[in-house]
Amino acid sequence: MTKNDAQTALGTQGFVLALIVALLASLTIPAYAHVPSGVSDLVDKIELLPIWIFDENEKLYKFQIEEDDLRGYSKGNTLIELTVDDEHVPDGSLSVCEILTFRVLQLAFSQLWPEEVPNLAGFAVRYGHPSKGSKATFEYITRAFSREEAEVDLPEGVTRKNFDLDVMWYEFTNLNTKESLETRVQEGVFPEGFFKLRTKVKTDEATESEKVEFAVQWEEVRDNFLTWEPDALFELEEEEKEPAPIWSIVFALGLTAVVLGTTIYSMTGRGKQ
Repeated sequence: MTKNDAQTALGTQGFVLALIVALLASLTIPAYAHVPSGVSDLVDKIELLPIWIFDENEKLYKFQIEEDDLRGYSKGNTLIELTVDDEHVPDGSLSVCEILTFRVLQLAFSQLWPEEVPNLAGFAVRYGHPSKGSKATFEYITRAFSREEAEVDLPEGVTRKNFDLDVMWYEFTNLNTKESLETRVQEGVFPEGFFKLRTKVKTDEATESEKVEFAVQWEEVRDNFLTWEPDALFELEEEEKEPAPIWSIVFALGLTAVVLGTTIYSMTGRGKQ
């Protein structure tokens, strides 16, 4: 074997070895594919539309998701801060309850004020989600509680530490038009077993492995509320179209028959002349 042949053989072996290493590396990727991406990184990458709202004096406010937080601004780009039930908004981190409430408000405003910026004086809400974070977010964006235009309707046995998907319903009202929107969180947004695991964590009954599993599920849920389309997150009642009265259908058919008969007679009559 010549020196060139030896170099060629070594080069071929090196290429094959590199190919094998690359193949093995690619086979390990699916094993980690289920691990949630960093939530803070995701917040920085998404571009959710902001919420705009007027107060009673027609002062405009803007609320948006940015830098892993919910932030509101008034004229002059002045940051709005609020404390409700020991919940501070903004507080430097974005919770599931904050992004859930932000997204459902986006939906309500788009449905009840489709062509205008809502005025908080014309807004009211009833809902069943027993969360301090949710209440603080409603108050932060709409000031509904300070105007007594919000109501939390809790079924018996439901507490802030123990609830499930059934309580995640919302009823919004445009007080000016009297129109209302009812919606609830869709099944599948929260993974199976999420609420039981949450209760165990909140009541200090969870094991260390259960705490880790809940942290993973929590990030998954928040990712869902950050990225899914509104119709994948929330149920909407389809409007039932009232059937046309029978008499109007009979009248329409009769009128058509008369017109058709008159036309045929007229054409036939002209043919006989």
